[in-house]
Amino acid sequence: MEKLVINEMVWNNIYLIIDFNIKDITEYDFFITDLKHTYPLYKQNNELIINIVNIQDTKLLDNGKWYLFYNKNGARSYLAVSAECGYQLEHLDKVYRYGAECYAYVVNFQITDKQSLETKIEQMHSDKSIQCDDADLLLCMFTTYMKRNDRPDKKDIRLESKSFKQAIRKLLFIIVKASIRMLYRVLNAIRRNDGKHILFMSETRVPISGNLKAIDDRIKERELDKEFIISYSFSKTLQQSKLKTFFTWSRLLWLIAKQDYIFVDDYVPIFKTIKLSNKTKLIQVWHAGVGFKSVGYSRFGKSGSPLPKDSCHRKYDYALVGSKGLIPVYEEVFGIDRDHFIATGLPRLDNYLNVDKITAYKDKFYTDFPALKGRKIIMFAPTYRGTTQKDAYYPYDKINMQSIAKLCEEENYAFLFKMHPFITEKVNIPQAYSTYIKDVSAYGDINEMFYVTDILITDFSSNIYEFSLQRKPMIFYAFDKDFYQLTRGVHRTLEEAPGNVCKTFDEVIDVIKNENYAYDKLDSFLKESFDNHDMLSADLVINSILLDEKN
Repeated sequence: MEKLVINEMVWNNIYLIIDFNIKDITEYDFFITDLKHTYPLYKQNNELIINIVNIQDTKLLDNGKWYLFYNKNGARSYLAVSAECGYQLEHLDKVYRYGAECYAYVVNFQITDKQSLETKIEQMHSDKSIQCDDADLLLCMFTTYMKRNDRPDKKDIRLESKSFKQAIRKLLFIIVKASIRMLYRVLNAIRRNDGKHILFMSETRVPISGNLKAIDDRIKERELDKEFIISYSFSKTLQQSKLKTFFTWSRLLWLIAKQDYIFVDDYVPIFKTIKLSNKTKLIQVWHAGVGFKSVGYSRFGKSGSPLPKDSCHRKYDYALVGSKGLIPVYEEVFGIDRDHFIATGLPRLDNYLNVDKITAYKDKFYTDFPALKGRKIIMFAPTYRGTTQKDAYYPYDKINMQSIAKLCEEENYAFLFKMHPFITEKVNIPQAYSTYIKDVSAYGDINEMFYVTDILITDFSSNIYEFSLQRKPMIFYAFDKDFYQLTRGVHRTLEEAPGNVCKTFDEVIDVIKNENYAYDKLDSFLKESFDNHDMLSADLVINSILLDEKN
């Protein structure tokens, strides 16, 4: 029996008109609920029509998150949208202004999944019967009464707090942040500015690595460390409690206050709290190449997106990008003007394809993993699921170990799991398969491991950037392609991926067995992502910023 799915939604002034894949809906009764209150909805000419200003008893819907469901033969089913309709939702947001345009009633739509809805229902102690599939793109409707904010730089802790205790905690954090800002201003006032102090720092990675290490190494190779005083600060501050973070920051302030140049490789929240001196230049070298998933201001308006003004991304004096073609992407991410970007290429890729370097790494790798020598290597390296580092995970049930084992045995492959650093759950590999299926998540640098990798399986990750230089096959396994793109947000869809896109693991295995790789997509990706330079990228960074040779 065909499932009822929303095919199209359109606004006609105050009416939301919903059309379904099934044309005859006479046997269905429709409702809208926030899991506390439920109101009936009305059909007309086999369409569902919602009068947004008159849901029941001449009322608009209260502030809240609403779900549509229908009853048929006594069974409740929550409504999902088709993928095509899902991609149109962002164009359906509605703002009704009133009261001399000082107020507004806002209606917008998002996608959720069965697991999130089940959790919400359990929290609300509501009806626990959910008739929908795991893959359904369930529709959420948000309604909010809003008023004009004349101080967008200020946060209202009363609105953000769900309890008095939480409000007190937020107030204390505001006071502590103000103290940190004041302490920095005092320390900065007594600093000696000589243009010679450099700080390499990260609040997410330990120890120094990637672009930061490449720049640091090149400074020393050129013996510029005799001219500059170099300091380092590397910690995983984002994994700490807020209270411990503030103590860490307090110790950092004097180090930061002394610097003329600060190089960072990821989001660094301390610079959201303090305003750096105009004499200090903050340079973002970013830890990854270009991928598909949205980050920073490209996610603005979605859950977890930065505030309009309160973001360290806005503070960069310079930001490095791999090529001029990628400047619009990072302009969108960091929310800064394009004249702040320098298309140096990525320093960590200097000499990346050096033959001696590759040979030396292969010797080391096969010394560590002798059983893999002679096998073609497949690396599985997807990004994480979840919204933050704390709740990051990957659904391993989407991987078929038996299919992998059969492929490895019949075609002489080895299969390596290289999971995202945020994912703490280990891969459960049956002992019988451990000779040719291995979890190497904790082993070495992924970019060096690409030297021994014959096929990369990923999804929305930016690891395709480095691997593309190998000119080897890439497969994009995205079982949740539409849900991920609609909820997490992407710069571009996987339709533009430089390789095959698969929604089932069986499709992945078939592509490998038939060697049906989409090489034709790779050239355009390489052309956009990389520029040719006459010198090392690290030298371009040093000359352009530290030595001020801007030409």
